[in-house]
Amino acid sequence: MFNSNKLIGNKYTLNPLTKDDISEEYIAWLNDPIVNRFLEVRHVHQTIETVTEYINGFYKDQEKYIWGIYSLDGIMIGTISLFEFNRNHNSSAFGLMIGDSNYWGKSASEESIRLALNFAFDTLGLHRVSGGCYSTNMGMIFTFQRLGFKREGVMRKSLLDGGKYIDSYQWGVISDEWKNGQR
Repeated sequence: MFNSNKLIGNKYTLNPLTKDDISEEYIAWLNDPIVNRFLEVRHVHQTIETVTEYINGFYKDQEKYIWGIYSLDGIMIGTISLFEFNRNHNSSAFGLMIGDSNYWGKSASEESIRLALNFAFDTLGLHRVSGGCYSTNMGMIFTFQRLGFKREGVMRKSLLDGGKYIDSYQWGVISDEWKNGQR
């Protein structure tokens, strides 16, 4: 199931990610310990082959969406995805990576999540979208709060970060909350 939905924001555009988007720079982000500090991808060294296999497998059988995040001047700066769909309950999870550190703290995360959530609720008819983050990822915690997500749970000492076990935070937003002013 290929995602053909391009989403256009004020500063960023989400283009469906294909194997043509895989570049040496993208691979470098996935392997960069500063960029991938809060990503599970850090546990496996990434190559053109592993990422191509991931992208090719992403659109098979299950409902999933993955976009490259592009600045308006056409530079890919990261990715965002909707996955873990449960159509019995109209829910999914999302994942985000801003790989180009020049765009950290510059609203790329916030606008990309807004675009993906508008698509999830308005186009896909989802009721709920969830996400998670490391308790030490202050930027993501700020973004979740700013966008109106509610912290719904803590998985105590479930993640290893810098040789120390830390908590994982689980967040969620409901379509009614989102549609009533959270955009």
